[in-house]
Amino acid sequence: MTGHKAIAQHFGDRERQLIDKLFRALATDNTHEAEAARGRIDSLLRDYKKTWADIIQLLGGAANAIRAELARDIVALGASDADERAKARRNIFDLLAGHRKSWNDLVDVLCSNSHAAWACDPSADAPQRVNPLALVHHLLQEYVALQPHEYVVVALWALHTHICDRFMVTPRLALRSPVPDCGKTTLLDILARLTTRPEKFDSVTTAALYRVIDAAHPTLLIDEADNLGLALRDNGRLRAIFNSGHRKGGTVAIMERGRVRKFSTFAPLALALPDTFGALPRTLNSRCITIAMERHDGQRKLKRFDASHPDPALDAAYMQILLWREVKLDPDPAMPVHNRWADNWRPLISIADALGWGEQARDAMLIFAREYHDADIKILLLADIRKVFDIRNVDYLPTKILLDALHNLDEADWCEFRGVRSDQRPHKLKDTELASMLREFKIKPKTIWSEGTSAKGYRRAWFEEPWRAYCDTTGSQPSNATGLRVVRDGTP
Repeated sequence: MTGHKAIAQHFGDRERQLIDKLFRALATDNTHEAEAARGRIDSLLRDYKKTWADIIQLLGGAANAIRAELARDIVALGASDADERAKARRNIFDLLAGHRKSWNDLVDVLCSNSHAAWACDPSADAPQRVNPLALVHHLLQEYVALQPHEYVVVALWALHTHICDRFMVTPRLALRSPVPDCGKTTLLDILARLTTRPEKFDSVTTAALYRVIDAAHPTLLIDEADNLGLALRDNGRLRAIFNSGHRKGGTVAIMERGRVRKFSTFAPLALALPDTFGALPRTLNSRCITIAMERHDGQRKLKRFDASHPDPALDAAYMQILLWREVKLDPDPAMPVHNRWADNWRPLISIADALGWGEQARDAMLIFAREYHDADIKILLLADIRKVFDIRNVDYLPTKILLDALHNLDEADWCEFRGVRSDQRPHKLKDTELASMLREFKIKPKTIWSEGTSAKGYRRAWFEEPWRAYCDTTGSQPSNATGLRVVRDGTP
């Protein structure tokens, strides 16, 4: 059983009558009484592990008959922001006044099976069920220029925000572009119309962020994220929120008035920032699916998004997602990848399988895995050291020469190293840092003699076993291959 009938089964008549009564109280001009009613609704929803996004279905009424913009305002009555709640309340009263209806008329429709014309989309009867993933995928193509596999993942990510509490992980979405005017802000605006409880910021403080998340578990949409200074050492608390919020149960502990208070951080997150900002902190980047946006080439016309006159099709898609969100999902679908990469994609693949897009989603996942896989910094170091040995065709390298080669290696960033935790200012990789990372693989520099001189350095043979264990071995030359120089080291 799916849809509002299934979700309403969790509520008995007593609970529905209570919400009916409390919902009517939201119309009062007495702010204290209205807030008290909202608080009691919040508490009841938490008891049943539900949110305000479920409110229409929980009331047991004509969910299919409620127009999308009205449904959005009803859900917004539970927003954490008081101004947003007030705006939603005004919007509802304006709609009611335009149809000479009262707040009680609205509750009557919500709690019955009547299909009042004023509450329905004026151009149609109750909406027919369509595939929400296909609809969102189509709408994204109309507004932004992406690669085919990127349309698939962004559409899946938008849907996953509505059911992320059914999974252990919510993948972060990173929107990157080399120059401005590539559609990042437009895409965030579109996502704000499609995701659950969206909270869009151009800037936000750490204190505001963990309070917003703890209060409402919204979908965080952060534009101009380069202004947050995520890579700076002093911003560890902000990084902790983004990192811990990737997994259900994530929390941060804050000292308030002499007592420790824990704030929940689990919430979907999308970040938009330019490539010129440099790499995201590695701990955050490994939790991200990155969309590499480029400026539109103009070969096809894109729609212009106007926030003051949003496309009704976006509201229709949002409504279809609400009707779909109680569908049964496989919590452990077949995954062609492993580890954190699989964790990030598991919710998306589960949704895709349920909606008949499993093949397209897995194809997209493999493309992302090839293009954007962010290995552990130590594994990247191993792979780049192998490149240096292959290019130079030698059996050993003094530390200084190895460092110089790493600093100058194309498509590597060892001359702008930020530390293992990506929490330092950019600098050239140092010999002590190199030795510290390689020590994890039981590789230590030793004195090597060559042509009467000695220097600390590394032999290729010492890396062969770690390369086989951690790196793709395609194209790698074996130690002591023909043409390699062999020298004597200073150890017995």
